[in-house]
Amino acid sequence: MAPLVGMTKAEIIRTGVALGIDYGLTHSCYDPAPDGAACGGCDSCQLRRRGFQQAGVADPTRYAR
Repeated sequence: MAPLVGMTKAEIIRTGVALGIDYGLTHSCYDPAPDGAACGGCDSCQLRRRGFQQAGVADPTRYAR
């Protein structure tokens, strides 16, 4: 099963919020800083940031830049 495959990033984020997911414990970065902060510039960071914006949810990700 792949329940998320047909969903947009925004839909996934809204579903996670409804389920009580703590997105502050996650990041999607391909190249995080040594302290764990997401780079903010890679494709994955940009897609995540856009998904949170489109979902109307504050992104708790700590970005290095």
